[in-house]
Amino acid sequence: MPFLYILFWGSLATFLFVLSSFLILIFKFSHCWDWKIFLHLDYFYILAAFGLIFLYHTFDMLRLKTIAEVYNIKYSTLYGYLMSFIATFGATITPAHVGGELIIFYLLHRLRVKRHKIVGTIIFKTVSGFSFFLITLPILFVNIFKNPHLLDKVLILAAIFILFGILSLPLVVWLRKKEENKQGFLKKIKLYCLAIIYFWKKDKVAFLKACLYSIMLYVVFLNFAPVLLKALRVDFDLWEIYLLQLPLIYAIFSSPSPGGSGVGELGGIAIFQGIIPPSLLGIFVILWRFFSQYFSAIVGGILFIHLLLKDIHQLKKERI
Repeated sequence: MPFLYILFWGSLATFLFVLSSFLILIFKFSHCWDWKIFLHLDYFYILAAFGLIFLYHTFDMLRLKTIAEVYNIKYSTLYGYLMSFIATFGATITPAHVGGELIIFYLLHRLRVKRHKIVGTIIFKTVSGFSFFLITLPILFVNIFKNPHLLDKVLILAAIFILFGILSLPLVVWLRKKEENKQGFLKKIKLYCLAIIYFWKKDKVAFLKACLYSIMLYVVFLNFAPVLLKALRVDFDLWEIYLLQLPLIYAIFSSPSPGGSGVGELGGIAIFQGIIPPSLLGIFVILWRFFSQYFSAIVGGILFIHLLLKDIHQLKKERI
């Protein structure tokens, strides 16, 4: 698979999706924005949002490191953080976040790790991520059942998901054509099941730790919204904000659009409308997406380019 080719076109598609989404937010809400809000932001909570970014990548780093150690793959904690940021970049510029897996494959391969160990690590990383969604799925359904008005928000979110899915279809089809080892849905499910069985038999403690780190990672993700609402000095019910985000997280992390772009922005408007004042809604969604994903993706992209240039330089030296 032409790895860099995919990343280039994925980056371009993501840029266009994000730019168009942000422009829609600006044109829709700029007439009612109170620009003075930036003078009255509580910057303690802005700093706290940066702290959440670090905490998010800490749990992501610990999850992958725990899984890798079962395969006797060793690397430094610093390299673990590097992998987390760069994987976020890869996930952000590809449909359904699959680029994160490609990046991890590259980053482990450059450590001379054997292919089967890399594949096993990546598969269980994906599997461990399901733990949060399995736990929260009943909570999501119960919340919709108890609050029928939430169903309208979810249906609008579903429509946005489908719209961006259709817009992303050419990119998804192109990626499938470029994929070297195509696997059917049932084969992937079989691989995931085998990964669960292998890990449970091999190291039950590592299995539970990886799942726990995955859950904590998404819990941190849920806290970006309340922290930024605090920064904007908006009153809210914390539990309500947590529950409102559940359908949005499902949509973002399974979206066919690169990194959930478009779905996250317009879906955020649909979900938070009525909770946040119109004068702050557009600003909030832009800040929320920036802190919860795009800042890490930008940092990861810079780190990836630096690492790639370093590897290319090293390869040229070896050929001389």
